[in-house]
Amino acid sequence: MALDGRLMAVPLRLPSGPQAAEPGLPVPLFQTRVGGALQGTFMQQYDVSSDGQRFLMNTITEEAASPVTVVLNWKPPAK
Repeated sequence: MALDGRLMAVPLRLPSGPQAAEPGLPVPLFQTRVGGALQGTFMQQYDVSSDGQRFLMNTITEEAASPVTVVLNWKPPAK
């Protein structure tokens, strides 16, 4: 993840011998809106599907969440 929020990919060259993998130059994949309260933490903010074609991301939304009403000690009406 770049500092500006772009998700980056780094190609790896895997030699056939005992040499170490050689990283290529980072390439931007797409702009994300990952962050918010989780910035600066070590929590995973995204995951990649096993085929590498889809991403699931914890993102910041621009809409406020709908309020949730919790009713405690509710009893259904007697029949």
